[in-house]
Amino acid sequence: MRELQKGGHLAREGDTMRSLHLIEKGWACRYRMLRDGSKPITSLLLPGDISDNGQGLHTRLEFSIKAITPLRFNTIDSASAERLFERPRILRLFRTSGHISHSMALNWIINVSARSAEGRIANLLCECYARSHAAGLTFRGRYFFPLTQIEISDVLGLSSVHVSRSINKIKRKGLIENCDHKQIRIKNWHALALLGDFNHDDLELTS
Repeated sequence: MRELQKGGHLAREGDTMRSLHLIEKGWACRYRMLRDGSKPITSLLLPGDISDNGQGLHTRLEFSIKAITPLRFNTIDSASAERLFERPRILRLFRTSGHISHSMALNWIINVSARSAEGRIANLLCECYARSHAAGLTFRGRYFFPLTQIEISDVLGLSSVHVSRSINKIKRKGLIENCDHKQIRIKNWHALALLGDFNHDDLELTS
C-alpha cells in the first residue's frame, strides 16, 4: 500500500506506463496540459478504479494522473499484471473497466457539447454518486464529493462563476445540499438525474 499527498502525481503525460495503480482511498484525475497552461480534466478516478485507461502497459501516456485528495493506492508491476492477465476472469474485468472508461468519456463529450450548465453539473453529480454507490461509499443519499469549483470548471468547461451560480440554482430547486466533511446529499435523485439526462435504472437514492 502506498500513499500520495494531494496534488502529487501518479504519472505524467509522456511517461511510459510500466505499472498499474489501484485506487484504495481518495480521488485522482487524468488531465492534459494545454499550451495556454490550462489543465482540463478528462476523467476522474475514484476508489476501486485502475489508472489504466484501456491503453495497456508499456504505452506512452497521453495524460497525467494527479491526486485530487490525499490518495492511498496499490501498485501492480508489469510482471504481476501480465500474470493476472493470464487469468480469463481478470482479463475480462480489465477489458470491462476499459469499456466503462470509454463509455464515461463519451458521456463527458456529450455533457460538455450538448447540455446546459445546470445539466452538466447534475450529470457529474449523478455519475460520481453512482460510482461511489457501486463501491459501497454512499449512505442515505450522501457521498464524498471533494471537487472544488475550479476543478468542476476544469471538468465541465465552465467558468468558476458559472459553476457557482448553477450549483446554487440546483440547491434552490431542492435537489442537493452540502453536508460536513466535503459531502453532498442528493435530496431528489430522480429530479437530479432528469436534469442531468443521467440514466442509471438500477440505482436507488436511498440504497
